[in-house]
Amino acid sequence: MRFVDSHLHVDKGMPDALSLGAATQTLFLTCGVDRKTSGGALNLALTNPNVRAFVGVHPSEVLKERSLSWLPEALNQATGLGEVGLDPKYSAIGGRSAQVKAFLAQLAEAARTGKPIEVHSRGAEEECLDRLVSFGVRRVLMHWFQSEESLPRVIDSGYFVSFGPPLLYSKRLQRMAARCNRDQVLTETDFPVGYEPLGKLRGPLLVPSVVFRLAEIWGTTFEEARMTIAGNSNRFLGLGEKG
Repeated sequence: MRFVDSHLHVDKGMPDALSLGAATQTLFLTCGVDRKTSGGALNLALTNPNVRAFVGVHPSEVLKERSLSWLPEALNQATGLGEVGLDPKYSAIGGRSAQVKAFLAQLAEAARTGKPIEVHSRGAEEECLDRLVSFGVRRVLMHWFQSEESLPRVIDSGYFVSFGPPLLYSKRLQRMAARCNRDQVLTETDFPVGYEPLGKLRGPLLVPSVVFRLAEIWGTTFEEARMTIAGNSNRFLGLGEKG
């Protein structure tokens, strides 16, 4: 692979992007947010060699998706678990709330399989990190992580952090990218999210621009940054270092 979009949401055909992925050797790690989209991601991965499926229930869907009985079988077929986590925007995240129960149950399945995990932690960074540490999982991606205060803990835990198109204009994310260990950084687009400061552009075509910005921040060449991120992505997926 040449580039990696480590976090996006595609659970059905996206012909232009999928063709582009094949042409540019871009690997897509597509995440489900519930049973239906997780199943769609699995089906898409079966017919597209440049797609890997992650399955799980997003915090926004926990109150709708009460049963996780389908998850063990889906995770056995998937590359990893995601997008899972905690977010106070959607419902309570304390005690034995539905979000906490769902997050813990899903982490237990990831620990059982030893598969990588993609975590949503907006507004609940420390709470997510506390749960992750308790399970002893290692191949963890903190998707679109934005907490400067919690970043040292993420780095010390050896978790990966993904940067997307906002890196092109966000001073905070640029500071965070400069502070991260380079071998813990991945790239993403969170498609279908569009970015207003970039003229609402969206999708995997933006990944090379993110790599270029990381190269500038790190003071390396574009190819050095690309190779670093490809190697990091392989380690996150359990494929070794080769980029």
